[in-house]
This record gives sequence, C-alpha cells and structure tokens, in this order.
Amino acid sequence: MALRHTPLVPSDRLASPSSYRQLSRQAEDARFRATLDNLLGTQALGSLSRALAREGAVSTTGLVPADQFDDFRQTYDAEMRAGGSRGTLHSYLNIASSIPLLRNPGLWDTVAHPLFAVLIAYALGGPIKIIDMRAKDTYPVDVVARDNTLHLDNSPFIDEYKVVVTWSLGSTKGPSGQGLTYLPRTNRLFRQCFVEADGSVWSDEDACIFPFESRVNEVLAAQAKFLETPGPLVVHLTDLETPCHTIFAASRLVHHRYRTSTGAARSAVMASFHRTDDSEEQLGSKETSSTPLKQFLVAGGSQEQFLSAVHYEKPAIEAALDQLSARPDFLIDPWRHRLTGKSFTQWHSRQCAGVTLNNLRTRQMSQNATARTSPVGRLVQRLQYDLQGPLNMPFFADMKETRRKRARIWLREMSPEDIHEVIEAECIASPQDLAPTEKEAVNGCTSALRSLLLCLGRLLAQSAPAAEANTIPGPADSWAVRSLPPFIRDLTVTASWLDEGDKDSLTTAMAFALLASALSSRWFSLGDEGHQITERLLRGYAALVNDTADTHS
Repeated sequence: MALRHTPLVPSDRLASPSSYRQLSRQAEDARFRATLDNLLGTQALGSLSRALAREGAVSTTGLVPADQFDDFRQTYDAEMRAGGSRGTLHSYLNIASSIPLLRNPGLWDTVAHPLFAVLIAYALGGPIKIIDMRAKDTYPVDVVARDNTLHLDNSPFIDEYKVVVTWSLGSTKGPSGQGLTYLPRTNRLFRQCFVEADGSVWSDEDACIFPFESRVNEVLAAQAKFLETPGPLVVHLTDLETPCHTIFAASRLVHHRYRTSTGAARSAVMASFHRTDDSEEQLGSKETSSTPLKQFLVAGGSQEQFLSAVHYEKPAIEAALDQLSARPDFLIDPWRHRLTGKSFTQWHSRQCAGVTLNNLRTRQMSQNATARTSPVGRLVQRLQYDLQGPLNMPFFADMKETRRKRARIWLREMSPEDIHEVIEAECIASPQDLAPTEKEAVNGCTSALRSLLLCLGRLLAQSAPAAEANTIPGPADSWAVRSLPPFIRDLTVTASWLDEGDKDSLTTAMAFALLASALSSRWFSLGDEGHQITERLLRGYAALVNDTADTHS
C-alpha cells in the first residue's frame, strides 16, 4: 500500500465526507448547543466559544487561585518524582494511575474546570468525556522528534479537544520555555483521507505530521487563506507570569511543543476530550469523583446526566465568566505571543530541518560510551530513544484503532527500569550475545518482522489475559494489557507498509514489537512459542542497532 502525505482541505474537497462524524450530525450539534444556551444563558459562552471556533484555541491564566494551584503542584511534583518515566525526551505519568492527583481538587480545576468542559462540549456539539489525562515534564533540549514536530492529534474522522496547562517546573510561575506553539485558524481545515477501490476509508499517522520544509510551507500557505494580515501567524505560549491553560482543537489545529535549549524546564498536565458517542475510550480510572461533572467526565453517561451535571456547576461557571469579565488580562492575547522577525526565522528553520532525534541519540549515547554499562544497559538506552522514533500506524473510519492506544502509550513511555527488567528477563531466559552475527542480522528485515507479528497475533487470538490488574507494574493497568492484542494487529499493518531502506521506521517498529511481545508473553501466558517469538525479536532488534556507533561502549 503506497503511503503519501495528505493535504489539509476544506470539507467540500474531502474524498469521503460522510466518514467524518463531525460533518454528519450538524443539526444534532446545533440542537445541543441551543440547549446549553438555554441552560447557561444565551450570551454566557459567546465570545469564548466564538474565539475557540475562529482561532482553534483559547488560553487563560489566573482562574485557579495561587494557593490551590500550589497545593496541586506539590502533589504533582511528588507523584512525578515517585512514578515519572524519566525518559530521554521527557518524564511522563499516566494520571489515571495516580490516586493522589485524582483526589486533588486542584487538578480538576486546573485541567478540567467546569468552564473548560462546557466550552469543549459546546464546540463538539454533545456530552463529553476525558479519554486521557497525563503529566509531563520536559527539559531544555534542542530536538525535533516525532512527538514534537508540527502535527495534528488523533484521528481525522472525529474531533478531539485538549486542555494543556503549562508552568515552570517546581514553581507556580508560567512557562518560560518548551511552550505550546500553534498555527491559528488551521482548525478550519480537515485532513484528507484515503479511499480504496473496495470503498474502505482510512488515514494514517504520517498524514498528521508536517516534518520537513515542503510540509511546513504547505500548512503555512493553507493558513494564509484565513488571515487578514500578510505573513504567517505562529503563536508560542511562553514567558508568562502564571500557569497557562489552553483549550484547543487538537485534531484540527496544527501545533507542537517547541523544544529548545533555552528557558526553564516545563511541567504540564494534559486532558483529551471526546464526545461520549465518538469512541469506546475511557480514562480508565476507578477513583470515585466528588462532583457529578467530574464523575461524568470519567465514566460518561446520557445527555440528560451531562446537562444535570452542568446545571450543578452553573455557579462555578458563572463565577469564572465574571472573573474573565472583570480581569480581561486573564484571557491571553495570542497576538502578544506571535513569533516575528528573528524568532520566526529560527522557528521556521528548525521545523524545516526535519526530525533531529537521531543526532540527539548519537550525541547522548556517545557521551555515555565511557561508562561501565552492560550490554543490556546499552540496549535499554537505545530502546528509550527508538521508542520515540517514527511509527506510522493506521486510522480507520470506524475508529477501531482506539483499542490499541493505551498499549501504544504504555510501551512508548516505559521507564528505563521497566525496560531493563523486561530485557534482562529475556536474556536470563535465553542467555545470548547481544552483538548478533551477520547471519542473525536477517532477523531485522521487514518480512521477518511481519511474520513474527502475524504469529504473535495468532497466539493472542487464542489467549486471554492471565494477570490481575494489581500485579501489573509501573503505569500500566488492565486497560493497557487488554489493548496489547489490537496494538499488535495494527503494528502488523504498519510492518506491511515498511520499506527495507527506511531503517529508522523499521528500528522503531522492531522496538515496539519486542516490548509488546515480551509483555504479551508474560500477561497472556503464551508459553514457549511466545517466548521464542520474543527471543527472535530481541535478536533482530540487536542486529539492527548493532552496526551503529552509538550502541557501543
């Protein structure tokens, strides 16, 4: 199947507009918005909802009292120290696994304030739920990686909104580096889809990214059609006095984290919101929430239940709107954060230069080469980088890819300790030299990977999870374990697309396959055959990375 980057287009140029759920129910959406207007007052959300629809993002500051935010921030810092992944590019924590954070009222007012929830529901035209909530610390570093190149989130076939809150790590000050950056008004366009001869409709993750000069200039040209003033409009939210809360159309607004070596380290919490009827995904937390709206955002429910929960929060929503009316400075003016002149030129050059993760990996692993690191330790270091590499996975019009997402995140964000435990266990079970011979290097080819994934998928289709949720270490949970089989199925599709010459993508796919296989063998009790698949993947991955200088001591 030939892969190709797809353009951003208006709705009337989509190859299969009926596959886009957000376009097929506009009358229903309008009725829901009218109901919210009747509940809250016709003009209550007026300027904010119009700005969100027009620009694709709205940012506020100061809505959460400083003492409440600081209480939340201290809990956040403690949880990140205890359970953060401490990865090569950032430290990650799945908030759904953190009881202290979920029980902290400051978390909810920070990332899911009732006003934010209502604005997102208004934009999406229906009741909403949170399907992901994460914490992430990032440090100053010059890198363009897959997760921070210009991109769009999630599937093109539904709309996803996010709230991201950023501040300087260890303080209550606003972000002064590693800031959210976005291109206003690109939310008015849609990602084009692919339509096959049999009528099947799909897209992929490569269609979500803008990783090199022609793609960057393409999206800037698309944006220009919606601007009244000449020149590109790129907003970089940094150098703020207090934490910055941004609501944005994550699946439609082109954005990224602008990673540089300047400024302070950044902390952030992010929540992803879907309509309750758009996907099967849920946050996966069993923690009981303290208000009807929080409970609804976690567990979902009917439209009547959502409207009742909003009515309960009406005083808090009105108080927040009154604050914004009395303190216009609480609403951030994006034009004050526009990149211009030298700042824009530097940003544009960085994005056009393409992904630079390999350069960072080589530099960092070369610096670590003099340390007394075991072969397993060196392999773990390399895996941490390769899990952040290019992995082009499919999106389907029926949204079935949502079943894989929890496993994808779990694998990508595994801590070095958890990766080391997995790899060491495999090496103990099958003692072997991690510098494979030339003969063994054939295990690194795409056909071998596809064959092993098909065998693994066959075993998983015959098995059920054998592990209880409370026996699963790290940030994983029973949701992540159950999503391993669909992840393997979709990774098999990805492997079928790979070209032998694309070593970066092959290496990333092999890294994910290795960890997915090892964990599947463990949690689904796949026996000797499952272990043999993992052993072959381990040898194949080691063969792929063995000939690069940054894997040697």
